[in-house]
Amino acid sequence: MYKTLIVPVKCSKQDYLYLLNCNKLSAEVWNLCLKIDKEYREQNNGKWIERNEFQKALKNCGIHLHVKGIQHVMRKFIAARDGIKRARKEGRNDVVYPYKQKKYFVTGWDSQSYKINGNKLMLARPLGIKPNGKKYKQKPVICYVRNIPQNIVEIELIYKNKLYLVIKYKEKVQYYQIKSNNYAAIDLGEIHSITSIDTRGNAVIITGRKLRSIKYLRNKHQAEIYRRMSKCKRGSKQYLKYMNALRNLTYKTERRINDTVHKITKLYLDFCIENNISTVYFGDLDLATRNTKQNGKGNKLVRQKLSQWNYGEIMQQLENKLSRYGIKLIKVKEYYTSSQCPNCSKINKPNNRNYKCSCGYIQHRDLVGAINILINNVNTNIKYYKTKKYLRIA
Repeated sequence: MYKTLIVPVKCSKQDYLYLLNCNKLSAEVWNLCLKIDKEYREQNNGKWIERNEFQKALKNCGIHLHVKGIQHVMRKFIAARDGIKRARKEGRNDVVYPYKQKKYFVTGWDSQSYKINGNKLMLARPLGIKPNGKKYKQKPVICYVRNIPQNIVEIELIYKNKLYLVIKYKEKVQYYQIKSNNYAAIDLGEIHSITSIDTRGNAVIITGRKLRSIKYLRNKHQAEIYRRMSKCKRGSKQYLKYMNALRNLTYKTERRINDTVHKITKLYLDFCIENNISTVYFGDLDLATRNTKQNGKGNKLVRQKLSQWNYGEIMQQLENKLSRYGIKLIKVKEYYTSSQCPNCSKINKPNNRNYKCSCGYIQHRDLVGAINILINNVNTNIKYYKTKKYLRIA
């Protein structure tokens, strides 16, 4: 299992200044990758450049960054490009290939470009050049980390108000694998983050109201800071203070949101383990959260809620947690699942949190969506829940 440890950079002042410059150099490599890729496609009738040819083109590129760091940026670029290609094949024509120039980009060190000595993490530097033109090996950057994990796969350098090292490592942890014929479906929502029911009639509703309150507070403070910034001269000391306040607010809010998403997904993992669920189906909401203005989805407030919805982050954390126990997470289409009656299949538009049909069927609105997803993908005729839990995070 892969884990991540994020620690602040503790090193000498000279090394810290060097690391501050590394992400600028990585951005230069990214911009060079954009240029190489564009020129190659123009010269080869739209054919994409392969990895081996990319490495040859970047060799001796003149950017004073360690070799593994240059390759790290190249791999990130290829992964981004290939991800867009896959999305295009799936019919997502709104996504675009990488084209923007960057000022900063994450710098990386792989398992061959670092050494560990006690509590010292030694990161490789690029080769130095003497006045006579000969190259020599420079002393590594020494960072002090209290408990350095073993089996480190990759180290990345990020900046969030200050420099941090993101240490990715392997850990041998064995989780028991769930094998059963119990399936569940998830209806994702902006008010109730996860609403789910399984084939045995066990239901759970995990509210996301705390997540919404965090984002509401952030938006309120951002609006106040922007209002004050509009009265300042751009580039002045007061203007820069407000910019710094914006960065601090964003960083603090991101940490709170990540913590909340983790707790929400942990509650659902506990529900799956408790009820021995082996497969979970969830609706594809990519189109619902993209291009909200162009598609004319609701008013300004509704579009803001959809744009700030942490749908992708929730599903990514769910996939990470459920996969440890062998629980499959399957994306399916969810057309009309929130409006179709599970009892008579009539389409109704609910106006509040309760779903009412002319046939007499009454159910929680989000549970109707989960029940329909389950019926559409599993051989079951479940219409009502036997047990229901309403959970909120502490």
